[in-house]
Amino acid sequence: MFFSRLRTWCIQRIANLGLVAVVLLMLIAFWYDRHSPRDGGDNKRPGKGQHRHFRDDITTAQLLFVYYTLFAHVLGLLFPLRLIYAIRSTTSNLKKVAIPAQIPYRRNSSHLSPLSGSSESGYEDSVSSDFSEAEIELSTTTTESEWDDAPLLHAIILPNYKEEMDTLRETLDVLGSHTQARSSYEIYLAMEQGEAGCEAKAAILIKEYTSQFRSVEFTTHPRDIPGEAQGKSSNLSWAARYINGKYSDEILKRNVIVTVLDSDSHLSSKYFTLINGLHFTYPDTANSTMYVPPIIFDRNAHLVPRLVRVADLLWAGAGLSGHYSTSTICPPTSVYSLPLSLVDRAGGWDAGEDAIGEDLHMYIKVFFALNGNLTTRSVFSTASHSNVHSNGKGIRGFYNDIGARYKQALRHMWGALDSGFVLRSTINMWWYGGKDSNRPRWGSTLILLHRMYEAHFLPIHITLLILGSGIYTLLTPSQQIPRLLLQTLDITAYMRILSAVEFIYFFFLYESYHHICVKSREEEMLRAGLADRMTDSFSYRNWRRTGLDFVLFPVAGIVFGTVPAAVALVCQFWTLSLVYKVSKKPQRIVLPTP
Repeated sequence: MFFSRLRTWCIQRIANLGLVAVVLLMLIAFWYDRHSPRDGGDNKRPGKGQHRHFRDDITTAQLLFVYYTLFAHVLGLLFPLRLIYAIRSTTSNLKKVAIPAQIPYRRNSSHLSPLSGSSESGYEDSVSSDFSEAEIELSTTTTESEWDDAPLLHAIILPNYKEEMDTLRETLDVLGSHTQARSSYEIYLAMEQGEAGCEAKAAILIKEYTSQFRSVEFTTHPRDIPGEAQGKSSNLSWAARYINGKYSDEILKRNVIVTVLDSDSHLSSKYFTLINGLHFTYPDTANSTMYVPPIIFDRNAHLVPRLVRVADLLWAGAGLSGHYSTSTICPPTSVYSLPLSLVDRAGGWDAGEDAIGEDLHMYIKVFFALNGNLTTRSVFSTASHSNVHSNGKGIRGFYNDIGARYKQALRHMWGALDSGFVLRSTINMWWYGGKDSNRPRWGSTLILLHRMYEAHFLPIHITLLILGSGIYTLLTPSQQIPRLLLQTLDITAYMRILSAVEFIYFFFLYESYHHICVKSREEEMLRAGLADRMTDSFSYRNWRRTGLDFVLFPVAGIVFGTVPAAVALVCQFWTLSLVYKVSKKPQRIVLPTP
């Protein structure tokens, strides 16, 4: 029993143990081996002119350090390369989607089930214009009759815990402006009983918005359920149980698309129409597909400190790195959609303390529920978000914004527990996978393991490797450093310079990506008549104001990446509990009606 618990504890904290392993490796290689006797117990090195063997000059721990630091730096080079490829591909697809599809999506209005009662609006342009010509032809000949005559319904869960009413209203205003909202959107306000007055808040919103959607309902997650923590994941879990009970028929579940978004997420109507097209164009995989959009912080980036803006830009880039044509692994960031049947198959959302990063955690859960046979499709309609902003002024506002972003980063980094979740699920799939009808996809699983390493190991490990090797070379004369180790430190220094150049090129490409995103959103808000309520909420970039962002990306990476990651990994040795705190969002400016 003890060893079973110890094994579970170690697997769950694999990222934490990885941090300890790197620190111990450097302590042995750079400190113990530096003072330990060599050459048969003699601390003397070969004299001038004597024969030297590179293996004689390096210890086992130092050799392990050489291998690992080269491995980490190679991956550190590959990540920005993939990011560059992804942002070029995504920007190109966003431009294609911005062009209206020439061929409307054909649908047979006689194939509506009693569930719908919906009209043609919202479906007639549901061809994704980023498709190839063959895919467009396929989508125009696919009818809903292939899906048991059931129309597509969008169940949109809006989890919120102590969110501002204006933030929720603005998100609902944007969703309500879509032409298909009245016929196809069901809004579920996922409330938390731990918030005083949550039911009254939900009742007000239902009264205000019930006429704009097919339906608006709310669920309240009870407090003090054993094993469930307050936060987004538990609210989602409770709301999903209600939706699952509401649509118990398996045929309907395949055609109810559950969309999860943050309280401040703004989605274009194209997001849902593109999902419609993808769902019916690929019927063979529709039941095992998760739809993921790239994200953008384009609403108040010009109002927050540069460090906060750069940190969110890098956070968006991390999610963006999976959006390219040949990608098989693309974990969502905040916003994603999947069929209710797939939610049911995965067992819904987890609500424990180890599921605080619900988007990645749910992706992993669904992935292994299908033995790695999950299909992830990029939806090239960006999800707009706000940067964390305290609405403060001057120096105090600056420090408040930095502090708020750090707290948000700590919550993000707490998700390192998901690396343990992936490892445990991989072991279970290897042990039990052959009993399932779906054969395990080990190729995709290896890529997922690599992504977990990138997210929860690489950033802090490479910082520690740089810091440790820098201190070592500073305190140790170069003639006393083993030749292979010294050569490795020189090579990795050049690799870091090359990696920095790659990131700067990514920042250059990001300008075009950001521009098309904010321009498309502003045009849609103008058409919907909502732009006047979003004064100063279209954050365009220009070289004079934001061109120097790339200078601070190493600082932002350390302050909002390495430091909170180290704090989270150390704290998780004795507790998994993290008090869920809502990130402060900018207040909406409401203008008087003319």
